[in-house]
Amino acid sequence: MNLDKARHILRDAVADDVDQIGKTKVCSAIQAIVWHDGELVLDEALGRTHLETNYNPPSEPLRADTPMDIASLTKPLVTATLAMQAVDEGLARLDDRVADLYPAWSLGASSRGEATLLDLLNHSSGLPAWEKFYLSHPVDPSPTMAYTTRKALFRRIARTPLQSRPTGRHCYSDLGYILLAGILEGLYDAPLHEVAHDRIFRPLQMEHTRYVARLAGDEPITGAAATEKCARRERVVIGTVHDENTDIMGGVSGHAGVFSTAGDLLRFCRHIWEIDQGKLEYGGIISREVLRFCLSEEARGADGHHLGGWDTPSGQLSSAGRGFQAGNTVGHLGFTGTSFWIERDRGLIAILLTNRVYPTRDNELIKELRVKFHEAVLPPRG
Repeated sequence: MNLDKARHILRDAVADDVDQIGKTKVCSAIQAIVWHDGELVLDEALGRTHLETNYNPPSEPLRADTPMDIASLTKPLVTATLAMQAVDEGLARLDDRVADLYPAWSLGASSRGEATLLDLLNHSSGLPAWEKFYLSHPVDPSPTMAYTTRKALFRRIARTPLQSRPTGRHCYSDLGYILLAGILEGLYDAPLHEVAHDRIFRPLQMEHTRYVARLAGDEPITGAAATEKCARRERVVIGTVHDENTDIMGGVSGHAGVFSTAGDLLRFCRHIWEIDQGKLEYGGIISREVLRFCLSEEARGADGHHLGGWDTPSGQLSSAGRGFQAGNTVGHLGFTGTSFWIERDRGLIAILLTNRVYPTRDNELIKELRVKFHEAVLPPRG
């Protein structure tokens, strides 16, 4: 573990001029944490919330408590966790048919009825990856419009033609996780942002973690790290969700929408690891039995690299680097430039949060940064 090298890599990635981003620098803001065997060994907050001049809110130095849009880290943090809790409490089973959990799903081809809750979690339901719903709905909607839109999107996804038979093919699907939000709201009879707060964020004392629920009247987080200069929204997106489909749904979805910090995410990842390893004196927010199943090969979807709501290192060169072994590691990536990885056997957690989509998402330097950072934290084996 070369932590000095990891720190150098992080500092070298931070821009002090917006024109550097995407050319020689990755982002304006970074939070990073490495926790190993019970000890916090790296904790960095670098850069600034944005690099605009004469802009409101003004730029601020990034702090450890500055909220970052964590994008698809929402999937394991909120959606998979709430699904596992529902299984623990007998509200659902992983092999429950989607058609029974959300009856509109059963309309159309008979093969749709074969898809299960686990298929949605591991991206093998047959749903396509993505659709630009935001092109036909207003951005920055009022609470009433957001509520109407989210209900319409749940129904629309439930009727979307499948690209393959359920369990037949892996396709990383945001649509599946949007639908999971609707299913979970039905199971818990409450809005997703409230359920997440009451069942995950508050019990784990994640004080800087929240949805910015515009559908409930939430105001933007003024001190958050910026994301994209969005032409449709005609502004730099600061303190409201970057993902456009989540935006039209009022900031709350199963695939994106949560703001958090590296420190708060460490609380979550440590808790998951402690449950997994049987190290909690008292019960966790999920049972060990359900968690370990969802992190096992039995929960893997079709030919893919996702388990029951979690990702694993994949491809010729994983963004987790060559040191984090696929058989021992679970985590996830987020489009805004975020990630966390848990090396289960070593008790090693690496969290990297950036705003690489500021000022534009056309910035691929995050790929190199992820690999270099993670391989400094956990070098490839001999």
